[in-house]
Amino acid sequence: MPLVSRLRLALFVLVPLALASCGGGGGGGGFSFFPFPPPSTAAKYAVGGNVSGLQGSGLVLQLAGATDLAVTANGAFVFSEKLDKGASYAVSVKQQPSTPSQTCTVNNASGTIGNADVANVAVVCATTSQKVSVAVTGLDAAGGLVLQNNAGDDLAVSADGTFSFATPVAVGADYGVTVKTQPTALQVCIAKQAFGTVTTAPIASVTIACTTPGADRFAFTANEGTSDVSMYIVNSDGSLTDAGRFPVGGTPQHVTTHPSKPYIYASNISGATRGVIQYTIDTTTVPTGTLTQQRAITAGVGTNPYFVGIAPNGQHAYVIGDGMLHTLDVDPNTGELTGGTAVAGGVSRKIGLDPQGRFAFVVVNGNSLAAFRLDPATGAPISPPASVALPGSSGLTDIAIEPTGRFAYANVGNNPGTLLAYAIDATTGALTQIGSVPAGNTPFGMAIDPSGRFLYAANRNSNNVSAYSIDPRTGALTPVPGQPFAAGNVPNSVTVDRTGRFAYTANQADNTITFFTIDRATGSLGTGVRIVSSGGGPQFLALTK
Repeated sequence: MPLVSRLRLALFVLVPLALASCGGGGGGGGFSFFPFPPPSTAAKYAVGGNVSGLQGSGLVLQLAGATDLAVTANGAFVFSEKLDKGASYAVSVKQQPSTPSQTCTVNNASGTIGNADVANVAVVCATTSQKVSVAVTGLDAAGGLVLQNNAGDDLAVSADGTFSFATPVAVGADYGVTVKTQPTALQVCIAKQAFGTVTTAPIASVTIACTTPGADRFAFTANEGTSDVSMYIVNSDGSLTDAGRFPVGGTPQHVTTHPSKPYIYASNISGATRGVIQYTIDTTTVPTGTLTQQRAITAGVGTNPYFVGIAPNGQHAYVIGDGMLHTLDVDPNTGELTGGTAVAGGVSRKIGLDPQGRFAFVVVNGNSLAAFRLDPATGAPISPPASVALPGSSGLTDIAIEPTGRFAYANVGNNPGTLLAYAIDATTGALTQIGSVPAGNTPFGMAIDPSGRFLYAANRNSNNVSAYSIDPRTGALTPVPGQPFAAGNVPNSVTVDRTGRFAYTANQADNTITFFTIDRATGSLGTGVRIVSSGGGPQFLALTK
């Protein structure tokens, strides 16, 4: 074909394409010769680990959604497919080795892809294996409980008793029993003695303790702006109905409830009643209820008591005031706080109490987190504490302890804030940092759901709630999908109800309470519903039944 003809043909084909890519619609303004999207450049990451103890042949590993991987020798392995950041991964044994016959167990088998390749999956093989059994107590007849071992091997349980997982665990491998699905009824089941390494005997020490906490009936807020305590009725859907305001006569900062008695306590830092104000809940007017102020407790609590908390057994009270941690006895018949000892510590607005009553965790001098052992008889902190340094810009620090007492969490910093995760020494209470995650602007109040699976932090200056799942084996925090969740203005605290279905923030700046539903499977919060507070400047919300 002559050159001129070839040029005419090229123009005939290319000009319409160019016009189509330039014209027609909308205002892009640029020229794109081929109107196709650019190829994705998002980073992808590999999943792999190490195999040990393999003697037989035929081992096949599986990565969910990827090609199977045949393994012929001990050492490192990696799946060929790579995954996007934020994707979930799960490694399992598709085929066990033979000749000789072995059991291979996958540890660190599942998780979420971060900013690097996953290289810590451990496949442990052995010629012998052991069963893992659990003893379940307190389960309601409705059942619905589902347990897992090593993040798999689901075991459905419908009654109390001893049950074994179907898949044995290789000797030398780890086991880890967790609650995958809580019971159908309003129960909370906690796994204890749930992690360890398989040796030469079957595992029979794991217990699953189920309790029926019952739904909360009343909520209370300490209102700094109107010098009072508000009372609310908790409805069956978790919403709140105003039940009146009750004077404090000063500046309340915190409110707490007794774990088993109809007593509530508010800390007050000003006025003639500066101290701890004790009320009794009068339930004779159910369903509304009312509060009766019993006394202002001024002895043994300091002149500026910012926090008051009650020990899990209900026998002792702890008050932060004047840079001291005060311990008092609780009269079981009247609720009065008497006696009192004090140790240095307590410049924050809250302390962390171990659910077993062994330790109290408190900020000392703004730069260290102290773990006090508690006297089993008196509840008094035993000095000196075991301390761990905090960052220099800690700000207002809260401390939360998960229900098994194995892990503690502290929030520090302002913009952005950080949540620090610690392992707790079961004998001394000493803290060892195991990680950290970013939070919002000025995280303050924190709460852990009763199952111990999720942690929530109220971010005062970003007006939202950060949410994290808690790794039951390591205590590490992973952001819950969809977080942070919008709250009101300046949420000072977040509180989770005793069934793990509802969460609430007390929003100081706009005089509201934000009410959330909780997805008990994922920890995600539903869209927050703001409820107008009956009092001004709510600081903290407490619940009781």
